[in-house]
Amino acid sequence: MSNPTAPAAGPVFQEGDRVLCADGVARTVRAMAPHHNGEPARVMVEDGTEWIAANCRAANPADLAAARMASSSTAARVREADPDDPQWRAALADLTAVHAYLKAAETNPAVLEGLTRGGAEAARELEELERRTAPAESEGERALREEAAALFVVLSHDGQAHGFEPVRARGADRPVAWTYRTGFSHGARYGWVLAGGRLRTEHPEAVYRWQAEEDAAASVLTLAARGEGDTSVVDALAHASLDELREATDRLRDRAARTRGTAPRHVLDEDVRAALEVLAACHFAEVPNDFNPGAAYGAEDHDWSVTGLVVEPAANGHVTAYWVERGRYVTAAGDPFTAQLRDLRRKFQEAGWATVPGGVRTVTAYRPTS
Repeated sequence: MSNPTAPAAGPVFQEGDRVLCADGVARTVRAMAPHHNGEPARVMVEDGTEWIAANCRAANPADLAAARMASSSTAARVREADPDDPQWRAALADLTAVHAYLKAAETNPAVLEGLTRGGAEAARELEELERRTAPAESEGERALREEAAALFVVLSHDGQAHGFEPVRARGADRPVAWTYRTGFSHGARYGWVLAGGRLRTEHPEAVYRWQAEEDAAASVLTLAARGEGDTSVVDALAHASLDELREATDRLRDRAARTRGTAPRHVLDEDVRAALEVLAACHFAEVPNDFNPGAAYGAEDHDWSVTGLVVEPAANGHVTAYWVERGRYVTAAGDPFTAQLRDLRRKFQEAGWATVPGGVRTVTAYRPTS
């Protein structure tokens, strides 16, 4: 039931007042709306809509002037930077609130421009202050950044690099370098990259991994003695959150990972592992996770370095095995590697596995007990 004469609960605004409504838009008051028992007081604005009066804030010239004065005095307290002081944090919250009010209610273009400019400067100063006062980075966090930078530096130059292994100095908690492999079989070479990506071997010449490890360790000592070393890559990661950094490192590790006979994501598959035991006498390819045996020569997803046997899981306990040379499971003419496939099929059958007829480029098999 409406009762216009009943006293309203909450602020009372007059016709012509300017108020900042709950949606952050400043409007002109037409009148207080008729009061309804049990409901909060409402104010009717210029377009006829009604807003809860308690959620509106006066935005007349005198109110704006008071807010500007509050902004000035609060900003002075905030400039006395002491993030450990609770009063400083409270002053910062007050300043943020009064600026939000002024940005929505202010009508003076010069003041609005100053608020925008001051807000950007304050954000930069606050970021710098928080950086200076942030707790020291832990050993684990630093190690994660250095590994991500090292993997990035190598893989950005050589997308086929794999087999990364850490190199640790005596008594060190985190690696000082990583060795990695390029090429396969007799063409394999080992290179190294220092923690943080500061330096790497441009053209790996070490035939064995231990030679790369010794070379990397010697380079670390030399750079430490000279106080040299480019840390631009690890520094570029300084502002990444730990979650972002972990995701990036996992992706880099995944890209750098290769496993013999199957992709890294399939190494724990029971059927794949059983098939690899059956085919143990074959030459296994070293396979990355994103390997595509059907990629055309020169295509972005063509990995010429993959040569040998590859096994993948299939549905219902089946596996698919095929032979790859230079990243493809067919010859340059598009023909399957018939002799190798015939040998794979024979090995499966001799081990008691059943093979599925009809495969041209692959052999599909399964254990009868599956």
